[in-house]
Amino acid sequence: MLQWIVVAILVYVIYYLVNKYEKRLNNLTEIIELNKSEISSNKELIEKNQSKIDTNHEKIQHNRKNIDFNQEILAKLKD
Repeated sequence: MLQWIVVAILVYVIYYLVNKYEKRLNNLTEIIELNKSEISSNKELIEKNQSKIDTNHEKIQHNRKNIDFNQEILAKLKD
């Protein structure tokens, strides 16, 4: 008899968790649908900015080398 009570409790807990998960999933789906246009515009902006990063990557590396070199010179001059 005790086994059936434990099984019934486990079935109820599983049912409760599945319902909770489905509600959360439905809410997230609705939020995504409402913000679909903003999501697509953000993807476009990310692609645009990625291309800018790619074009400026070499300049950034060059400037970093110059900064490192200048810091080494300053460190030598302080000594």
